[in-house]
Amino acid sequence: MQTAPWGNVTTLINPVGGLDNPWQGQPGGNPFPLTTGTRATFNPYGAYQSTAYDLFTPYPSTWNLAITKQIGTDWLASATYVGTATTHLWVQNYINPAIYFPGGPCTLSGVVYDPCSQASNVNQRRRFTLERPQETSPMGSVSNIEPFGTMNYHGMLLSMQQRVVRGVTVNTNYTWSHCIGDFSDLNSQGPDAGETYTKPDHREFDRGDCVGDRRQIFNFTAVARTPEFQNSTLKLLGSGWTLSGIYRRLSGAPLNILAGSDRALSGLQQITGTQLQRGSQISASSYADQSGRPLSNWLDRNAFDIPALGTLGNFRRNSVIGPPNWSFDMSLSRAFQIREHERLEFRAEAFNATNSFRPQNPNTILTNAQFGQIRTAFDPRILQFALKFVF
Repeated sequence: MQTAPWGNVTTLINPVGGLDNPWQGQPGGNPFPLTTGTRATFNPYGAYQSTAYDLFTPYPSTWNLAITKQIGTDWLASATYVGTATTHLWVQNYINPAIYFPGGPCTLSGVVYDPCSQASNVNQRRRFTLERPQETSPMGSVSNIEPFGTMNYHGMLLSMQQRVVRGVTVNTNYTWSHCIGDFSDLNSQGPDAGETYTKPDHREFDRGDCVGDRRQIFNFTAVARTPEFQNSTLKLLGSGWTLSGIYRRLSGAPLNILAGSDRALSGLQQITGTQLQRGSQISASSYADQSGRPLSNWLDRNAFDIPALGTLGNFRRNSVIGPPNWSFDMSLSRAFQIREHERLEFRAEAFNATNSFRPQNPNTILTNAQFGQIRTAFDPRILQFALKFVF
């Protein structure tokens, strides 16, 4: 059960007793059957989330301005400004971080540590534990959900459209935009337990480009239909075919350079085993080989460094971008009329029709030997055929 205001979820990783006796050595033993309400029990150093009962609901505001003009008899052009501002995004502030003590030795909870701050004593250094060491069930990570996050989007959309002329229609558009916001996650249950401010009480430290930000997007579509021939042979073989193509190109996705471990030794920002603390940028030039070829180094490892213990990196969240992405897809289709209420429909489709190498994002964890290297790609050419009988 994990519904506010009372909840209790126990997760064990590699239990001492295995699956035969998973609760062996667990403080309090087997928690089942669960006890709810005010008598609910919680494991020592467990993770807690606090959600206010009167939390604001996130909401967006959108505005736009468009200018449209007809060119000649066949073309329509438009220019549109689109703006969106989202307020009261749910974000999380860690209110029980581990305090970093430089040097050593020191004594915490009756145990001597040298150096004083290390990964093994994160819970002993937490703020609540230091303030009230007499508590029998000390708390681990504690986060407070706050409705203070914001996100803003501004974009210019240019488009051209040609109406059907001799069986051909063309549409094209170009978007130049920018989205910037706080580190947040609007899933069905709000932020995950580890999605918190990197620097406690400083939401602005994590403000940066949105995960879905794409500065430039270009789309081009064309559809051509063969004419109705009068000759019976040409009509049978060449009439009714529809050929269409879609070309799309967009800027690379924003990338977050990660330190790879809890360098601040604060116990903050860890989701499914991945630390979200950022590295440091020590060079203005972040990129190396921007050709996008397989195994090329998109990012320059020498431009970044791992922060010193007890510190946070200076890299601004999502301030470098990955390789641009593009796609070219085609389709060919035709309907063969057999009788008045019967027809046979044929369709052939080609995704990534040119079978080109399209790189995905490189690795962005500084402790990984493959940092900055392009080792994955989007799908190669995929052909798809369909035949349907309609009656």
